[in-house]
Amino acid sequence: MRPIADDNRRIVFCDVVKKRKKKMPKELYRLVSALVLILLSTATAFAFGGGGGPAVAAPNPAVSAEIQDLTIPLRLEGSKKVQRIPLFSEQDAETAVAVVNGEPITLKDFAMELASMHSNMTDAEAKGKRDFGQTLDRLIAVKLIKQEALNIGFDRIPAVRKQIEDFALKTMIQQLLSGQIKDIAADEKELEELYRQMAIEAKLLTYRFFDQADAASLLKEVRAGGDFKVLADKMVAAAKAEGGEEAEFARLNDLLPQIAQAVYPMEKGKVSEIFKADKGYLLFRLEDRRVYEDPETRQLAVKRLLEQEARKKQIAYLESLQDKYATIDEKAEEALNFAGIMEKNPKAKGTEVFARLSGDQRPLAKVVNGKETVLVTVAEIAKELESSMYHGMDRIIDAKQMDNQKETLITSKLIAITGRMEAQNQGIDTSEAFLGKLEDFEDRLLFDTFMSKAVVPGITVREEAVRAYYDENLENFSSPLMLKMKSLVFTNQASARDALKKLQAGSDFKWVSANSTHLAAADNKDILGLGDTLLSITALPEALHRQVEEARQGDHFLYEGPADLFYLLQVDNAYPPVAKPYDEVRQEIGRILYARAINEALADWVGKLKEAYETKNYLVQDQP
Repeated sequence: MRPIADDNRRIVFCDVVKKRKKKMPKELYRLVSALVLILLSTATAFAFGGGGGPAVAAPNPAVSAEIQDLTIPLRLEGSKKVQRIPLFSEQDAETAVAVVNGEPITLKDFAMELASMHSNMTDAEAKGKRDFGQTLDRLIAVKLIKQEALNIGFDRIPAVRKQIEDFALKTMIQQLLSGQIKDIAADEKELEELYRQMAIEAKLLTYRFFDQADAASLLKEVRAGGDFKVLADKMVAAAKAEGGEEAEFARLNDLLPQIAQAVYPMEKGKVSEIFKADKGYLLFRLEDRRVYEDPETRQLAVKRLLEQEARKKQIAYLESLQDKYATIDEKAEEALNFAGIMEKNPKAKGTEVFARLSGDQRPLAKVVNGKETVLVTVAEIAKELESSMYHGMDRIIDAKQMDNQKETLITSKLIAITGRMEAQNQGIDTSEAFLGKLEDFEDRLLFDTFMSKAVVPGITVREEAVRAYYDENLENFSSPLMLKMKSLVFTNQASARDALKKLQAGSDFKWVSANSTHLAAADNKDILGLGDTLLSITALPEALHRQVEEARQGDHFLYEGPADLFYLLQVDNAYPPVAKPYDEVRQEIGRILYARAINEALADWVGKLKEAYETKNYLVQDQP
């Protein structure tokens, strides 16, 4: 692809020049579908002034009410005064939480990082103590590493530049596409029609045959006019089949996929084909069908309609950009008609075909926006197609496959060029949202590049260190304590304690069971299955786990469980932990020590870089 100035050096196109109106290749259709899913799932969780706009690369992390109301203590620059500032304050969004070599880490940056971490935590982790300092330290480390990476010149590495350019292009096109779907809505009539197709439940009269021949014989008789139920009941009486009970309605999405697919188009009273089951062969008759009401299914129908509408709009928009900016030389494009090439020479090999095409410098596409002109040549497409022939060039060309690849390649190039031009025309490439995403990506990419080129090389884990870690942490590489217990479940704590005293005094468990009061009913659905089953203590409720960590055969425990139930437990058998063999966990320990060594090396680098680059931290720890 080579840009040329849009001056007197005009390109004279051959006889036929046209706008590209080809069918969008399946690969690009899937690309747009993926972008639709990303953009539809993106909801602005919060904004810092200016209203924001469509997300351009990835959805903002969801922010819970709990974290939304947090404040952080910041020391004002040049003074000892400390202020508590709301974490998601629009007014203070650009306030510096830290500064690295003159580059600020803003409150917005800090809040986004904290929100991202919070959204990836479990509920228990999210409710624990928050260490704002650790979060800020990570951001400072990224900035310090970025500064050093820039000084070393990692940003000038071709592979790094390409990743940044690819990200920028993808982000601009995503924002263009997001603008096309911001006002889409599901058509009520179409929604109701789709919902009625999705929310179907059916009543099936089903029989399972033990022999396929019997099922086939019955199906033949039914097709000849026989009554399905009468014939099938005879098979049941002859012990050749089972089933025929009164059918109940079942939702299609609860059936086996192949059964649901067969039922969907069936008419009432019709009999199915034979289906292989786990134990035998199934035949069924559709007795009835109806639409059920389910909010989740309706929401799914809305989602599907929105995706379809978004996909149509975005594909039409991408095609309109090609109409706006690009023209195709049909005669030049015909040079890449591989079906035609192979029709003329059915035995043509890659070496022969691409030797000719790779020298064809005719532009098959010309993309113009008034400021620049970009040409896509026959040779450019041919060379990229040639590089995709992984099995060698000395083979007869698969014309259909090559034509499909060609269409995908040309269309993707036109989307990239026209999308970039339109994004620049709309000012997306200079918008705050885009530049913020791009800067964040560059920071992370330079951090990763520095890690891979400066930190990680040379880090090794010695065998003796792995062995020592194994010996010192044997409990972490052992199977858990296993217990088999008897259980009595009480609804009254006093009665449970009285029974415990009797067991501890030496009474027989069966006698205590027979002479205790306030025992829970056996059919109580809230009872936990703790008795007469071999259980790992790691599978027990946390409070009980702590109680029985050192249990031995004959021990007794009283556990206060959920639903106001009290469990009296007697340990019948205790199987102590067994250490896994060293060779079995050697690789796992190696990974642990390798990660630890990387973190230590990184911490060492960060410490040195803090001395080289002025770093100011305004976050105040432990401020009440």
